[in-house]
Amino acid sequence: MMDRYVILTVEYEPDAAHAQRSLGWLAPELVDAGLTMTEDSPRLRKWAGVIDGETYARFADAWGVRDESRTYIFDGMEFESDGFSPVVYWSLSVSEPVEAERQIAYAAAYD
Repeated sequence: MMDRYVILTVEYEPDAAHAQRSLGWLAPELVDAGLTMTEDSPRLRKWAGVIDGETYARFADAWGVRDESRTYIFDGMEFESDGFSPVVYWSLSVSEPVEAERQIAYAAAYD
């Protein structure tokens, strides 16, 4: 499997615990992938970066996603326990690293 550029965006419930807001809790397969995290608000976090094909394969198997460029949306029910989910939703955008670089350059040029 080839390297992939991923953007993982997560919206949390206001009362989500600090530990539940970590990448390790959400997607343990990506903990050591070197993704950069940004926090747009106390309820919205994004992780982004290029991950190697082997790491992406493990992650894709765990979440049932394919090796294709597209966006997946998951609802917070994936994380429900005792009638509560700390996650409202999370989305995963997957693309080839070269395509991601083009999109970033285009956005920077028109910012």
